[in-house]
Amino acid sequence: MSYNFRSELNVPRRFRDTDNISLLTMMELAPAPMEDEDYVTYFPTPPEIQRVGTDMSSSTGSLQGLSSSGSWGSRSSSASSKGVVYWLTRTQKYSSYAFTSFLGIHATTASITPLILGLDAGDSSLLLARTYYYQATPYIEMLLIPGSLALHIGSGFALRAYRSYQQRQRYGGKPPKSVSQWRLKNFSGASLAGYVMIPFVALHAALLRGVPLWVDGDSSQIGLEFLAHGFSIGKWGKWIGAGFYTAMVGLVSYHVVYGWAKYLKVSPRNRRITAGTAMMVAGAWLSGLCVVVSRSGPVRGFLGRHHDRLYNVFFLGALRAD
Repeated sequence: MSYNFRSELNVPRRFRDTDNISLLTMMELAPAPMEDEDYVTYFPTPPEIQRVGTDMSSSTGSLQGLSSSGSWGSRSSSASSKGVVYWLTRTQKYSSYAFTSFLGIHATTASITPLILGLDAGDSSLLLARTYYYQATPYIEMLLIPGSLALHIGSGFALRAYRSYQQRQRYGGKPPKSVSQWRLKNFSGASLAGYVMIPFVALHAALLRGVPLWVDGDSSQIGLEFLAHGFSIGKWGKWIGAGFYTAMVGLVSYHVVYGWAKYLKVSPRNRRITAGTAMMVAGAWLSGLCVVVSRSGPVRGFLGRHHDRLYNVFFLGALRAD
């Protein structure tokens, strides 16, 4: 008696037990972009499995409760997961609004104004912005700059860590490398630029705010002349400064422009427009630094010697004082 292969072939593939097992055990999800706010945070039940559960539960009841048992993501677990992701994504998004407002004023006063009106006008506008905007009270600057930046970075890191935790739960403690949240290929360009620019921003803040606060107890008088003085220190000061600020401005411009393109839901097909906008922002920002500030020359006299002292503290005594 021969086996009837034709009868086996007539059975739909979704009703074969071996196929269902392979579908459940070998399924591998492609990683969703980290910045997608609509990212599904629970393991979804495939439509084929849902239909199998509905058909077979009516006759045998063996698959009853497949989608409500929790292994495929119950409503309660999905709601709680969505709640965590919701608050983290909103914190990351709205904290960027505050920092972008500071960044726009800072770039305008420190770069665009000197390019159009000269270094003295840029110094005056920078001092004016500090006095009447983000240094008006002691707490506004802390909330606007380091506070919003810490919230933005912290919520982004926590969001990635939470999704990595979900993957470990989903794949039994060991998710595939192809879907790992910490795999370099799974970082978007904007997200990767955001992480890379952190040390540049930290060094810039330490030079212009941290060191003067440490040495003098105040940094309100540090302006573009101090920055221009640094470009003229030593044989390689201009090249090191130009390279550092080109990298920092390029990373910040890329991260901010592509982040806002996501917030405004710009179509991915408009990549040239987004890339062109990022290049225009970086070019306008660097123009004032490279054309005006870097060519202004050193500060002379007592103030110049004091600037040398501050830079010597920043470079941990590596510079020779005059």
